Amino acid sequence: MEITERRLTIAMSAAVALVLARAAVFLLWEQASFDADQAIFGLMAKHIAEGRAFPMFIYGDRYMLGIEAWLASPLFAVWGPSVAVLKLPVVLVNVATAVLLVWVLHRDGGLKPITALLCSLFYVWASPALAGSLVQTGGGNPEPFLYVLLLWVLRQRPLAFGVVFGIGFTHREFTAYGVAAIAGLALLDSWRVTVARLRAVALAGIGYMVVWQLVRTGFVFSNPFGPGAPITAALGGGNNIEGLASRYCWAPETILPGLRGMFGDYLGILFGADDHRLADVGVRSVIVRTNVPGLPAFWPLLGAIFAVALARVIWISGRARTPLWRGRGAVGAFLLLVGLQAGVAYSVARCGRLDLTTMRYALLTLYLGVGVVALFFIHETERRWRRSMVAVMVLWAVASGAAHVRLLNEYLFHEPPNPHRQLATYLVGHDIRYARADYWTAYATTFLAGERVVIASTDTVRINGYQSEVDAHRSEAVTVQREPCRNGVGPEAVPGTYWICREMK
Repeated sequence: MEITERRLTIAMSAAVALVLARAAVFLLWEQASFDADQAIFGLMAKHIAEGRAFPMFIYGDRYMLGIEAWLASPLFAVWGPSVAVLKLPVVLVNVATAVLLVWVLHRDGGLKPITALLCSLFYVWASPALAGSLVQTGGGNPEPFLYVLLLWVLRQRPLAFGVVFGIGFTHREFTAYGVAAIAGLALLDSWRVTVARLRAVALAGIGYMVVWQLVRTGFVFSNPFGPGAPITAALGGGNNIEGLASRYCWAPETILPGLRGMFGDYLGILFGADDHRLADVGVRSVIVRTNVPGLPAFWPLLGAIFAVALARVIWISGRARTPLWRGRGAVGAFLLLVGLQAGVAYSVARCGRLDLTTMRYALLTLYLGVGVVALFFIHETERRWRRSMVAVMVLWAVASGAAHVRLLNEYLFHEPPNPHRQLATYLVGHDIRYARADYWTAYATTFLAGERVVIASTDTVRINGYQSEVDAHRSEAVTVQREPCRNGVGPEAVPGTYWICREMK
C-alpha cells in the first residue's frame, strides 16, 4: 500500500510539473495568449481589489460568473495587476484538474498510477493549440474540466452535487454534460424509479436552487457594467439557458456534414494532431504550427486508433458480458460520454459551422480521448495490445512536447511582437489619457496601461464608465486606428499596426 501511495504521489507530481510546463510560455510572455475578453476579467479583478465594483457576472452580460476575477482580485491587491497574476488562479485550476483526473482514474478505474497519468496526458500535457485556451480567463475554458470531475466524485452526495452543478452551470453551461453523463450511466445501469433516486434528485435540486438564489441576491448588489453602473435589468430565470439559445442554430441538413467535420479535421486541432498555424487558434506565434515540421497531420491515424481501441473494448466487454458502464470501466465511460456530448452538441448547435474562434465551446471533447484510452487499459489484458497503446501515448506526448519546445524557442530567440503593450506604453508615454478604439484594442490596452489611459469601445461596450469618461473629455480624446489617419496626419504609434488620430472638432 505504501508503495502504491508513493507511486500515486509521484504520478500526480509529474502531472503538476507537466501542466506548469505547458503553461510556462503563457505565464512568462503576456502576448502569447491575451485578448480583450480576458482583459475584462483583469479589469474586474482590479476594480474588486480597489473596492470600486463587485460584479457577479462578466461585465456587460448576465451570464458567466466572474469567478476568475474574484480569484485574481486578492492577488492583484498584493502584487498588482498583470497578465501573469491574472492567469495564475486559472493555472492552479488546471493543476487541480490534472491531479484529480489522475486520482480518479486510479481510485475508480483501478489503474496503476503511471497508467492513470498516461491516460490523462491529452489534458495534462495538452498541445500548445489547446494549452493556450486552457489558461485563458475570458471564456470559462478550464473550469468545466474540473466541475465535471467534481460531479463524478460527488455523485453519491446529492446535496453537494447540486451545489457544484449550480456553481458550474452558472459559471459555464458546459458543466451540464457531466450531469447528463452521470444520469445516462445511471439509467443504463437500471431504469427503476426508486425512493432513493427521487430523494437524490430532490436534494441535488435543492443544492442547485440554493446556489441560484444566492446568485440572484448577489446580482442585486453587483455592478454589471463596471464601477458605479446601476443594474438596468433584473436577473431572469434562465440566463445561461437563454445564452445557449441565442447561440444555437438548428438545421437538420447540416448535422451529418457537421459531425463529419467535427470528427474529422476539427478534433485533430484539439488533440494537436492536425497542421494549422498556432496563430489560427489564438496563440501569438509567427512561425510555429500545431504539427511537427515535415510530419503530415496524423489525426486520421490517431482517430483510427481511438476507433479500433473502442471497438476492441466493446468486444472484450461483450465477450465477458460486463457492460462498459459498470464497475471499474464506469469512470472511463463517463469521460467518454462527456467528451462525446461536447463534440456532438457543438457541431449540431453550430449548424455545421466549425470555427477556430469558437473552439472554446468544444474543449471538453478532449475527455473523449482520455475516456477511450482509460477504458482500453481498464479492459485490455493482452500485453501486446497494452504495449501498443503505451507506445501511441508516448509518441503523442513526444509530438506535443516538440510543439511546446518550438514555441518556447520562438519566444526565447524570436519573440513575437506585443502590439497592445506597445500601444499602452506609447499612450502613457505621450500623456494621452482618453481614446477610442475597437473592442479588441480598447479593453486589452486599458488593462495593460493600468487604467492610466481610458479607452472607450467603438463597438461592443462592457464598461459604461469608460464611454462617459471619454465623452466628458472629448477635446482631449484621440482615436486609435488600425490604418493611417484619414487626413494623413497622425503618428504611427505601433509600426504597421496602430495609428493615433485626433477627433474632428
